[in-house]
Amino acid sequence: MGNVDSLSMLDRLQDAVIDENKTQEKSNKTIYHFDKLKMYFGEEHVYKGIIILTPTIGDILEIGEEKFYQALSPFLYNSTSIRVFLWDKCQTDWNKVKDIEVFSIMNQMVQDKEPLNLLFKNVSFNDFKFVPAKREINSEEYEPALYSESQNILLYEDDYMHIAEYIREMLNVHPKVEKAKGKTAKAWIIQEDKMNEQNKKEENSSTLLSLVSACVNHPGFKYKLQELKDIGIYQFMDSVKRLQKYESSTAAMKGLYSGFVDGKSLNPELLNFMGDV
Repeated sequence: MGNVDSLSMLDRLQDAVIDENKTQEKSNKTIYHFDKLKMYFGEEHVYKGIIILTPTIGDILEIGEEKFYQALSPFLYNSTSIRVFLWDKCQTDWNKVKDIEVFSIMNQMVQDKEPLNLLFKNVSFNDFKFVPAKREINSEEYEPALYSESQNILLYEDDYMHIAEYIREMLNVHPKVEKAKGKTAKAWIIQEDKMNEQNKKEENSSTLLSLVSACVNHPGFKYKLQELKDIGIYQFMDSVKRLQKYESSTAAMKGLYSGFVDGKSLNPELLNFMGDV
């Protein structure tokens, strides 16, 4: 009976997370439409006077991959990414924390912000503080914002999210949004995360190495190893996704002609490796 009860409890805990995720998917989340062709060619992106650049693989290699991603964590992380820290150190429920608040927390923790110079041409994020601000002088409502006194720059939540989503799209890093309801479900998730974090520490793996190795050793990849240093990170990530789409398309085509795949149930888009990735 004990095992049956445990499995039943596990199912209920998982449902508490899944149901919340479905609710999240149905919410009116802002969809950002960036000029991906410009991103592919490494063109500058300008938003509210802030110029964002696209670093090359060589830039990241020179400064150090670990340092690069650590410096960008205030833009790449959300509350789900640091929920163990929020739960244990801040006694805060990650379900109630906004991305702009995560930036404020992570920005204080990151010591070396030099890698940010690869992305931001004319702005420093060293002294941005989390503050309440009014959009209009006569308004009585305060909104979460980031303010740099030395540069006199004020970024509201939608401004920060635009910049963060652009960087996430550039690096192909899209943090999962996983919320939960109920103290038991939340405690279970935190415990699971702690176990996963321990495994990650032991692995000490590189983010880019497996992608670079897979592409360089793929017969359809056109760039040699040293040539990759001059390739923009967005262009490289696009190549990774394109190769994956090509392989999926090829596998589907072979399955279709061999009779192992039912053409009626096959999504035609799966056969088009030139489609959007």
